[in-house]
Amino acid sequence: MSARLIVAIALTALIGLAMGVEEENQSIALSEPSAEELAIRYLEAPSIGETELQKVQLLPGKLPEQMPVQLPLPRGSKIFGSVLLGETKIGVMVDSPLAAEEVMAFYRHELASQNWTEMDVSGMERGFMEWSAGSFFCQESNDASIAIIAYPQENGSDIRLDISTDPECSPCSFSGSDEWLKPMPKLVAPRNASLSNQNFMTGCGNQVTISADVVTELNSSALAAHFADQLRRANWTAIRQEESGLAAWSTWEFEDEEGLIWDGFLTVLEIPGSEDKRFVMMQANQGEGCPL
Repeated sequence: MSARLIVAIALTALIGLAMGVEEENQSIALSEPSAEELAIRYLEAPSIGETELQKVQLLPGKLPEQMPVQLPLPRGSKIFGSVLLGETKIGVMVDSPLAAEEVMAFYRHELASQNWTEMDVSGMERGFMEWSAGSFFCQESNDASIAIIAYPQENGSDIRLDISTDPECSPCSFSGSDEWLKPMPKLVAPRNASLSNQNFMTGCGNQVTISADVVTELNSSALAAHFADQLRRANWTAIRQEESGLAAWSTWEFEDEEGLIWDGFLTVLEIPGSEDKRFVMMQANQGEGCPL
């Protein structure tokens, strides 16, 4: 066999090997992760202040074998699944035939009998928020906390329960508030609406602006009326209301506990090109505003 033929055979073998490796790499690159792998990768993100990925375990249709607290479930409910985050956090999803308000009434009664205390969050909720029924419950005897939110569904509620046994990350040890957003009240979107792009801005201690995008079937006039009702219940006084085409707006006045008078402006705009997306903004100014 000639040297030239030997070289040709060797080159052919190397080219075939290279092509095989390339095809294998392409198959690896083109393979897609499963939905479970995607969910786990997303949930593994470290908690605030930490740098290591946290251990995640998904449990479809069931609770963990060892629960740190006794968790009551409404009659007729079905466990959708659980998520274990690290060593101290458990998220539980439950479908219930009860309305959201009935779910919260159930948990207030049942948890009170187990010496849980409901946390007062009245000073920690301001600005535009999605509609939901929820609260925090604390149990000092074991540093545990449960955050419960019930989202209304067509045939009941989607219940989310977040259980924590880490006192440093518990809402029960949270001492802050959103008082910096005064005098804005809590403005809850309609039940079937969803929010995005919530923004908060303050300036000079006497200017506050909140805004959000709202996906809802209500037009600008109806959505403005929805939020106007909440402003009245929060002791704001309507001064003037107008609408034109895709927009509706109104002016308001509010006297806070210190006797300061705030001027408010609520506007709702139907975003052109979208059938169900609205932009909402509420501004409040006290005095002459920021100096130029």
